Amino acid sequence: MTSQPTPDASLTQLLRMADGLIIHQSLYAAAKLGVADLLADGPQTTAQLAGQLEVKESPLYRTLRLLASQGVFEETAPRTFAQTALSRFLCTGVPGSVRSTFIFRGSEFFFAPYGEILHSIETGQPAREKIFGMNGFDYLREHPDTARVFDDAMTNMSMLVGPAVAAAYDFGAWDSLMDVAGGNVMMVLTGGKERTEQEYRDLLSAAGFRLNQVHPTSADFNVIEAMPA
Repeated sequence: MTSQPTPDASLTQLLRMADGLIIHQSLYAAAKLGVADLLADGPQTTAQLAGQLEVKESPLYRTLRLLASQGVFEETAPRTFAQTALSRFLCTGVPGSVRSTFIFRGSEFFFAPYGEILHSIETGQPAREKIFGMNGFDYLREHPDTARVFDDAMTNMSMLVGPAVAAAYDFGAWDSLMDVAGGNVMMVLTGGKERTEQEYRDLLSAAGFRLNQVHPTSADFNVIEAMPA
């Protein structure tokens, strides 16, 4: 009897990367529906959840089963789900909640441009402008409902990042501070582009400033200190 070939581990790893898209949108659906809030007081069946959410039970079950495979929710009995340490962060108003962040990340405003990523690579132009016919902040001004989703997500991120930024830099050295940003988010928005230190030096120099120091934080952000040139 011939043995079955074993899939190459690297190929399997590569293929599993594509699952990120499905997991991302499943997290969005769970956050948008408020599943975690409904499970705050204990496990429920998908039939119970579907009745409260006014959705179809079968696709809801498949979505929650996928998330449970990632540690988000736990299937404690057939078609019955409970909270986990991860899913609690999808609850509304709990410390560290990222529910608003996932609702924003699954919205058309955030998610749709990734379907046009090739357009951006080929042209260097933002995909969002191709889809919506305007830049992101013009779109938010014309669509207040989307702007509120954006603001809520930025507030989420500010609450998570703020303590790390405050711990990394002595803001007491300055008499006054100004928070320049889009929505309610802290820190400066510079066109949504990741930049090197030299690119920041050039950007600040063009505006009449000198980059003085970059202060790392324990979050995914740094504090960039600049002085008038």
